[in-house]
Amino acid sequence: MPTTTLNTALPGFARHIGAYIGQFATTTDIAASTALISTDITNLTEDDDVYSDAYARILGTNNDDVRRRVNDHTGATGALDLLGTNLTAESGSVNFQLYRYDPDQLQDALNDAVAAVFPSVYQVVYDRTLYGVLAQREYARPSSIQPGYVRKIWVEKRLDANSFGDNIVKDLDCDFEGALTDWTTSNITLTAEAETNEPDNLMVFAGDQSGKMVVTASNVGTAYLSANNPTNYDGEELNVTVWVYCRTASRVSAAISVDSGTAVTGTTHSGGGWERLSVSTNLGAVSSTIEVGLHATSGTAITFYADELIATAGRTEPPRPYSDSLPYWEERGDNIYIPYTIGTGDQILVEGMGLLSTMTSGTDTIEINGPQLDRLYDYAALEFFEGPEIDQFDDEEQRIALRKLTHFRNKINSGQGYKASKSRRKVPTY
Repeated sequence: MPTTTLNTALPGFARHIGAYIGQFATTTDIAASTALISTDITNLTEDDDVYSDAYARILGTNNDDVRRRVNDHTGATGALDLLGTNLTAESGSVNFQLYRYDPDQLQDALNDAVAAVFPSVYQVVYDRTLYGVLAQREYARPSSIQPGYVRKIWVEKRLDANSFGDNIVKDLDCDFEGALTDWTTSNITLTAEAETNEPDNLMVFAGDQSGKMVVTASNVGTAYLSANNPTNYDGEELNVTVWVYCRTASRVSAAISVDSGTAVTGTTHSGGGWERLSVSTNLGAVSSTIEVGLHATSGTAITFYADELIATAGRTEPPRPYSDSLPYWEERGDNIYIPYTIGTGDQILVEGMGLLSTMTSGTDTIEINGPQLDRLYDYAALEFFEGPEIDQFDDEEQRIALRKLTHFRNKINSGQGYKASKSRRKVPTY
């Protein structure tokens, strides 16, 4: 999937609307002061105060993404005096960018345009947060998919962790059916959750047991299986999936730890019930251990349930079961109506169209580049020049802004960068 970082998109958008002056390297190391000095600026002008009231964005180590307005500019030396408190000293040359407009406002315009540009530019969403439940017909539409933009639905059958041949922990309690003594926990109390009938215990995803995990308050919790013969997997990609039931969002992730190092975690649980969490990493050289399992961030005490962990080495993707396409479904408000029963434990894969991601830090990414990124810039230009910022312009700047508005509206209307809508696969339900 093509992506663009904010470090690329912000100056790119500024160039798009004529607000980017350039990027420069400091020729005097930044000290604990408000001075920013680059003799490269003298190549543009040696007149004083040309860049007074411009905006600097620093890309340094200790001042990364610091944004300040220029208070004074000395043309002969390329010295800029910034408003605000002293910068943090840097031990070498760093780059900084100069903008004609406040980069915070430009960034806001980019993020606001994410909604405005939809659905002509979007990201394709494959959501696996839903699962089948006996006698249930309606499921919440995933929040990552915009209302009315579900496109396809599949049902994926469950893979059996204990019998899946490539599961490198299949000889351990990966299915939570044993005494659970293979698991090593920290700040998690692990007990077996037993299946019941009438009523069915939905906290047991498969078989006769799952693992009930209680995370103690204000502590990072971990629960790991340690793979046998770990050095066999030197330099391979490791993929881990595990089913987790949780009603608290953004706390629990699948995790991998190599040689007792810092955990590599995947996307966090959304808090919607049973979800198949996943995480991947390239192992590199393995000295002693490969641990796979679950990671819970610090916070209030929570309880969650886990079942059916599969870890594979050497594959480039986690194993997926075969899927059946559903022809009959429809959106009803915030729900998806499916007029027949999905088997308990089967995963529902929903494909749809979602908003692009917004960006806050320089390394944050948005899911487009090329012509579609230019189209986002066009919408962001409308957001910027139509916004309250235009009231800060003088009469001549306002006339220029109005001409730019007309220019960018014309570009949008031309269809440049338009992304064709995803095809829809369904039969009307009655």
